[in-house]
Amino acid sequence: MVAIPVPDNYGAVIAVALGAIPVLGFIHGGVTTGLRKEAKVPYPHSYATIEQCKSNAKAEQFNCAQRAHSNFLENASQTMLFTLVAGLKYPELATGLGAVWLAARVLFLYGYVYSGKAQGKGRMLGGWFWLAQGALWGLSVFGVGKSLLSL
Repeated sequence: MVAIPVPDNYGAVIAVALGAIPVLGFIHGGVTTGLRKEAKVPYPHSYATIEQCKSNAKAEQFNCAQRAHSNFLENASQTMLFTLVAGLKYPELATGLGAVWLAARVLFLYGYVYSGKAQGKGRMLGGWFWLAQGALWGLSVFGVGKSLLSL
């Protein structure tokens, strides 16, 4: 059996990785679902067509919300894992980087859906989430490597 020591302040890491990040996922889902009816995009269709977008501004907004949500889902699970792993060695830094990632993702969602910029270009408002995500990945790799070297 292998024991993994958990720092005393690991609760904050868990709160970000397994609390706040999933809550933001629910918010994404709520925004997207709320716009679906106004966009007149029936299930099981994921996106409005180009024709729908030309005749209904809400269809374009729905597509932006759907894409923001998809992008969130593409990145959330690995960010949660990176936060949890990095937090084993660097709990304060992992918590801080996770919080920065969350703030950037909120701005990404807001900019993509509500900025009114064409082709979802408002997402760039929070596009710097990649920096926090990359830092969490690097911190995870560094922490694991450091642990392996000390065996």
